[in-house]
Amino acid sequence: MKPFVSKLLWLLGVPLVLGLAMLLGGEEGILSAGLMLMFLTPIYLVIGCLLAIFSKAYAEFGKAMVLAAGVMLVVGLSTCGIMLSSM
Repeated sequence: MKPFVSKLLWLLGVPLVLGLAMLLGGEEGILSAGLMLMFLTPIYLVIGCLLAIFSKAYAEFGKAMVLAAGVMLVVGLSTCGIMLSSM
């Protein structure tokens, strides 16, 4: 497996698995998972952009963080849309 894909899978897998584990908790779990992803995604985006632009050693890690933030936004927005449509 390429190093970029490995970094991307770790950056995506850990928050999404934690979020899915929180969702098992019912109403409070939905709120806590949403809050976690709401705060984590902009942090990934800002830190990833800074690393990709200013760091030569961690530029690949920064690109993986930006891509992971985009994937989390797509997954999060689609999940929120599904939840809102069922209300």
